[in-house]
Amino acid sequence: MEFMISLKGEINEYSYLPEIANLGAGIELGSYGLIGVRSQKDWVARLEKHIAMMNEFPGEIAIHGPFVGIEYTHIDHLIRQSIQKRIDMTFNVACILRAKRVILHSGYSLETEMFQLNELWLKENINYWKKEIYRWEKTGIEVVLENDVEKSPDLLVELVKAVNSSSLQLCLDVGHLHYFSPYLSVDWVNRMKSYLKHVHIHDNDQKADRHWPIGKGTFNFEDFYSSIENIISNITLSIEVEGTMEDKMNDLRKIINRFNRFK
Repeated sequence: MEFMISLKGEINEYSYLPEIANLGAGIELGSYGLIGVRSQKDWVARLEKHIAMMNEFPGEIAIHGPFVGIEYTHIDHLIRQSIQKRIDMTFNVACILRAKRVILHSGYSLETEMFQLNELWLKENINYWKKEIYRWEKTGIEVVLENDVEKSPDLLVELVKAVNSSSLQLCLDVGHLHYFSPYLSVDWVNRMKSYLKHVHIHDNDQKADRHWPIGKGTFNFEDFYSSIENIISNITLSIEVEGTMEDKMNDLRKIINRFNRFK
């Protein structure tokens, strides 16, 4: 079991870097999705912050890419071109920061479900990722696709299975699962199995995607922890809590202590 904490690269986070490193945890650098995409200037500023943080941190780094409106096989060819440009930019960021893993949302949308386009979505995304994943493979960067509004993991499992690349795997966001899916976390884990490599940890009350600290909402973390212990190894648990740095660090310590107790 490995551990990470999601950071934005802001100056107030720097004083926590030594403890994060001492805990043996890595950093998932984000905020491209809601901040970096607003302008080219914002994107460059975000990257500069992340380069500065990377230079201060000796541990492993992952990147969370942009996600709002990112549908890799969007029906509108002009939108599709813009999305591909953003993915190209994300690839360049991952190379500059020497990230071993990039977390991208799946690209599945509520419209796909609404218009009963699941089969078309799966077919086109298989074709897309069979071509796209090649350059990530060559650079040794693993892409993990994160569930967003999906009710079930089945399409994502079918996708990565069909692409059949060790560089394309899955990320389970337990907050999204808790809010959008009728299935329990153990069902998701059982279906994802060995394709599951990365987990986003945060809580909510099933009324919104709130990114609360562990225990503030209603997600059953102990059942989830037991399911991954019994079924899967070599997973990274990444704290993706919105709140103070102390909130985030408390949750990081909490999950590390939880799994160290059972070694």
